[in-house]
Amino acid sequence: MPTQSANTSAFPSQILCALDLEGRAGHAVNAAIWLSERLEAPVEIIHAFPPRPVLWGREEDMPEWVAGREATGRALRDSLRAIVADAPTELGLRTDAGKLRFHITAGHPVQVILEHARACRADLIVLGPHKKRGWLDVGSTARGVLGHAPRGVWVQPEAPRPVRRILAPVDLSPDSLHALSVARDLARVFGARVTVVLAFAPPVLGAPVRSSVPGAPDYVIDRMRHEEAAHFESVVGAFDWLGVAHEARFEQGDPAESVLALQDAHDLIVMGTHGRTGLSAAILGSVAHGVVRSSRIPVLALRYPRSAFVL
Repeated sequence: MPTQSANTSAFPSQILCALDLEGRAGHAVNAAIWLSERLEAPVEIIHAFPPRPVLWGREEDMPEWVAGREATGRALRDSLRAIVADAPTELGLRTDAGKLRFHITAGHPVQVILEHARACRADLIVLGPHKKRGWLDVGSTARGVLGHAPRGVWVQPEAPRPVRRILAPVDLSPDSLHALSVARDLARVFGARVTVVLAFAPPVLGAPVRSSVPGAPDYVIDRMRHEEAAHFESVVGAFDWLGVAHEARFEQGDPAESVLALQDAHDLIVMGTHGRTGLSAAILGSVAHGVVRSSRIPVLALRYPRSAFVL
């Protein structure tokens, strides 16, 4: 089994995967197990059961609720075994589903996941596909977890497959370069290649927007594009790749759309959740959240608690 070199980060050190009753998390469970085996990080499974109605009495006075929780636990155990048994053979999973650490806790899903992540010191949370809820997207589990996760959230929208090509969007902010370091370290373990991409969005009144919107004079935009491309080339050239095969792409256009346009040629997107263009997602949305919402391949979104914005 591959081990992480002393030159790479020890991320993740503990993995937590959320399992639901709707069957949406099956791919996430197999992805979490595969990551656990490849990265030598323990994995735990968590399920959030509807909380006990406090006004209805004590737990011992609510046998139906208790029985429902116990029945749900048994059903989820059976589901977990079926999920692992149905894992893609190319993953080569060796984990016995019956020996996985499984927890069922009453409460709101976001709260349960985050509290258990802190309790077990999980620095990677693996979730099933993001559930779209309109343009404001208020209240989804993925959004709540992304905004407050201790470190990283891996969203698995499809059946997992080995990772051989990693797409790493950057905006040259410190957080995005930290994420690039994680992408590099994962590539070393997986034997993957990294494509690092920067999307240049011409400014209008100081705000980055799509290039089709008229804005600054062409000669100003050309100069800005040239300077940004040169800076990007310099940063990528100076980055310590530790022997990882890589390529750099400088694109022009909306950052999220530019990333999504490249997804089919890759197996994983690794990106930071905050950067130079990180306005509060509660108002305008963020590049990372836009990618997570629409990506057809797994996204590893890395959050750095020192950032003041909320994703």
